[in-house]
Amino acid sequence: MSLQYAKAVHRLAAGIPSGSVLTYGDIAELLGAGGPRQVGAAMAHSDGELPWWRVLRANGTLRADLQERALPHWIDEEIPLRGSRVLVGGARWQPGDAGFAFIESIAADLAAGLAAGQDTGGGPNYRGRVL
Repeated sequence: MSLQYAKAVHRLAAGIPSGSVLTYGDIAELLGAGGPRQVGAAMAHSDGELPWWRVLRANGTLRADLQERALPHWIDEEIPLRGSRVLVGGARWQPGDAGFAFIESIAADLAAGLAAGQDTGGGPNYRGRVL
């Protein structure tokens, strides 16, 4: 995983609005590079300032040690839950025009880095996919 990829993941995670979530796979698809594991690795190397509780597994959970710490954030942001799991379908961020412009700018910066030969971990390109 390149530093540029990690920065792109962090920028996108920082832009997820309060009360919304994305999965690791969603972020990889929106960036058009990498996959859920690469996104997870990038999130694990964040500075702690990111709203990490808004980026989760497809099943609405996080690692056990983070799950307990995330629950108060989810409750405070009124993220829909079933027990201690986020109902991803009801909480997934649905960006409007400004949100997609923000995402596209991050993806374009990352793609420029790819064109310059920086490795992001591979993966399919689904940029522009409506979640």
